[in-house]
Amino acid sequence: ACGERPVTKKGDIPPADVIAGAAQSFDRFESAEGKFAVDFPPVWKGNYTGVAHADTTYGSRFILDFRFKPDPSWKIESRTLLAIRIFTPDAWAKASARPGAEIGRKLKERGNDVFVVSFAGGNPYKTGTPAAELFDKMMLAVMQPGDGVPLRLTPR
Repeated sequence: ACGERPVTKKGDIPPADVIAGAAQSFDRFESAEGKFAVDFPPVWKGNYTGVAHADTTYGSRFILDFRFKPDPSWKIESRTLLAIRIFTPDAWAKASARPGAEIGRKLKERGNDVFVVSFAGGNPYKTGTPAAELFDKMMLAVMQPGDGVPLRLTPR
């Protein structure tokens, strides 16, 4: 269950977007291990991979690391764009109350699962390169909340 795997695409346009007149084609990533789905903006399509594994950072129990998938001709390493961690409510209460920088933003909560997103601290690629430009476009697309939440996460 660990390691890189291709994106699983399902669905296209959420009904609420059609009704609101804001229909666009989202790229859906389904995590069987984490029991959730995430809808990414169109610029993400084909430009990332998801790596799932156990995690204990700040008391979490699972992480799905979304990594930039550079063009092979660029000869650069894949770096993290964002990560979604799953906490229990108690672990999240402790983690979110700790002093210092925010460790992430709570996206959703369902039962004993709290889904928290954390973003890359900066662009790891050389300014002006195609990789840096695409990385920035992808990050801006998920960090501009339309409804106060940067990503559409659906617990399963």
